[in-house]
Amino acid sequence: MAYLLDTNIFITSKNELPCDVWPSFWKQMAALMQGGKVLTSVKVKEEIERGKDELTQWMKNNAKAGFYCSIDSEILCKYAEVQNWAKSIGRFTSVALNNFANVADAYLVATAAAKGWKLVTYETSDINCKKRVKIPDACNALLVSCCDVNTMFRELGVRI
Repeated sequence: MAYLLDTNIFITSKNELPCDVWPSFWKQMAALMQGGKVLTSVKVKEEIERGKDELTQWMKNNAKAGFYCSIDSEILCKYAEVQNWAKSIGRFTSVALNNFANVADAYLVATAAAKGWKLVTYETSDINCKKRVKIPDACNALLVSCCDVNTMFRELGVRI
């Protein structure tokens, strides 16, 4: 099974596990990326590149060809399902729905659903949240497997 990484896995890890303090974490992450065990969306690449920081450079140095999954017709079909689900719930604000439609989140859920991959995020479920569509809640609705980075590492046998 492949693991599809949310933008927050990289950004939160950069902020909370900086490379100079946690080099083994980043070496393991690079090995997983280069070994094809973890992937992400081109939408995540776009979000990370907007940061124009050390993470942007680290990604350029460590993301091999094929690491960024392009948006294909299968993903776009699932994207429509994800958006229809979010709108049908009736609890999200229009700002939340618009944001969900335009950031990587909905594309990640759609990609994981289309490809049968497990989505990895630091987000947690909040079924009462109105201001933001949460990835784990969208995953649950579309029967997409979702976990955090520690669970992914455990499942892959990674030790830091």
